[in-house]
Amino acid sequence: MTRQNYRVSRNRVAVRCFLFLAIFFSLVFVGLKADAGTLFSKGKITEDRNIPWKITAESLSYDQKNNVYRAKGDVLITRGDESLSAREAMYNRQTGVAKVSGAVRLKSGDDVLTGEKGVFNLREQTGKIENGCLFLKQNHYYLSGGIMEKIGKSTYMIKECRLTTCDGENPAWSITGSEVKVTLEGYGQVRNAAFRVKGWPFLYVPYMIFPAKTKRQTGLLPPLLGYSNRNGADLEIPFFWAISHQTDATLYERYLSKRGYMQGLEFRYVAGSESEGNFLFDFLRDRIEEKDMADPDEQEISPFERDNKNRFWIRGRADQDLAFGVTARLDVDVVSDQDYLREFEGGQFGYEARPDLSDVSGRPVEERYAPTRRSALRLSREWQDFSLQALSSYHQRPEDPSNDRTPQPLAGMEATVVPSSLHLFPGYVGLDSDYDYIWREEGAKGHRLSLSPDLRFPWKTAGGYLEVEPSFRYTLDTHWLDAGEPGLDDSAAKGAYEAACRVSTNVERVYDTGWERATRLKHRIWPALTYRYRVPHGDKEERPWFDPIDQEGRINQVILSLENFLDARLDDAKGNVRYRQWATFTLSQGYDIDEATGERLTGEQKRPLSPLSADLLVTPFKNLDFRANGQWDHYDDDFSAASMSLDFTVPR
Repeated sequence: MTRQNYRVSRNRVAVRCFLFLAIFFSLVFVGLKADAGTLFSKGKITEDRNIPWKITAESLSYDQKNNVYRAKGDVLITRGDESLSAREAMYNRQTGVAKVSGAVRLKSGDDVLTGEKGVFNLREQTGKIENGCLFLKQNHYYLSGGIMEKIGKSTYMIKECRLTTCDGENPAWSITGSEVKVTLEGYGQVRNAAFRVKGWPFLYVPYMIFPAKTKRQTGLLPPLLGYSNRNGADLEIPFFWAISHQTDATLYERYLSKRGYMQGLEFRYVAGSESEGNFLFDFLRDRIEEKDMADPDEQEISPFERDNKNRFWIRGRADQDLAFGVTARLDVDVVSDQDYLREFEGGQFGYEARPDLSDVSGRPVEERYAPTRRSALRLSREWQDFSLQALSSYHQRPEDPSNDRTPQPLAGMEATVVPSSLHLFPGYVGLDSDYDYIWREEGAKGHRLSLSPDLRFPWKTAGGYLEVEPSFRYTLDTHWLDAGEPGLDDSAAKGAYEAACRVSTNVERVYDTGWERATRLKHRIWPALTYRYRVPHGDKEERPWFDPIDQEGRINQVILSLENFLDARLDDAKGNVRYRQWATFTLSQGYDIDEATGERLTGEQKRPLSPLSADLLVTPFKNLDFRANGQWDHYDDDFSAASMSLDFTVPR
């Protein structure tokens, strides 16, 4: 299976650090164990002819009597993106012992191991580094120790161990242990483990054993313990079943002293690089069958009654590649009643102990207090200039109202034509269209159709420095009912004509940074002036039955915008080049011509200026996403809206 099991990873950080430590020691053994005579005399090792090792130093010598090779002064041994540097290095061919000292630095990709000195027995495949520190860049982990040692084939030991993600000598938090011993694919032992904040111990465990598995294996996972006034004592024992390389399952046996036994199942499969699924099911035969509506605590959960003993939650996500280039996306979310997710929430001891499906699939899950739970199926097919999607969705009302008027888009289709050039036509033609069949248990049922073709005529002037793009669009929104209700027309339609013109230019500059990875930065500034004129037509008294047919209305507006883009050129040690957009920043100001020229009541202030809008997006790393936006009201001299978010993801 391509992804490691969620539960087995409770000790993931420690195991992963020791796994990288194993890689680093292997690098030393493989590199130095090669023919030292070749290394020192010719300046390279040909252990793999396609990937040669190279060594440089101020002086290279060989003691024939003792069969010892020595390198002194800025010693550097490299192969691809792997390197070992030190002030001095020595290799004894007779004993198989290699020693390095003075600012030892072992680098593999973006990960670095540093230390004062190291000793490696290449014959026994053991080694030791003093005052070492391992830095794993991907998750920003630091693992340090007074002595970091490989004492067996797959056994490692660190004395005075410290693990943290914080920079500096005095980290905000850290996990320490006087001695950590780990056997990969076996177990690890920690003595005098402590969780520290600014060096002060907040949690201490004198001795602890944890699994150090890097491969999926069937077996029991660590239990969960808890207590709450509502559910009583809480004990859950998960069992992981590695069914095959492509499938696995986790079974949960959970005992709630006041509610009964809850059984849970998580099933995962991987059928291909873009085909995988994750489904979860929890079931409880509740001892409390009927909700006490006279209890204020029960009413605080929700104002709705409940009289079911069988309680459950089914949810899942699946992505599947089908024949003829069709892609399927399935979302399932069904709950037994409106109180389930609120009664059995609670961090480590509630449903949040299960995987977060939004992280697994990249598609959001309904918030637990949401009035509906959404299940949907989407089939899509994309071509170079055209995409077609068929979709169906159902919104469950967990409280099961007797008169459910929730609109259900049971069948729909979306077709999009990317603006494309027609050979006999000077401009570009595009189309957005969508259709839905809306069903309700009670109320109007019918169809909704939207068509929106547009024409664009981009061209450049002023020697190519000025871009002008006139565009024209017509939007038609219509609906017709199969089963109506009083006050609604059987059919209705509205349209809107829209014309726009955008004038822009592009200024950019490239900066040579000299940084190790991001060798160049490109800053692009894109000022633009846009005019929009939109006139709706149709029945102004139309009463919407699903959502408003026309939501924008009339527009007569000038918009001035300033867009900034910061792009980085990233070079790796192998000479590969890739580009990444690090940041975007946009300022936008609108001016409403109708508001400025129209009549107002005496004393009423005209407000033609829309709020000044600012949007910032910063993504320097693939797992870091910072967003901020705000709107400044010129007339109230205050922010009318503002938001900020920081998303940080840790790969599993």
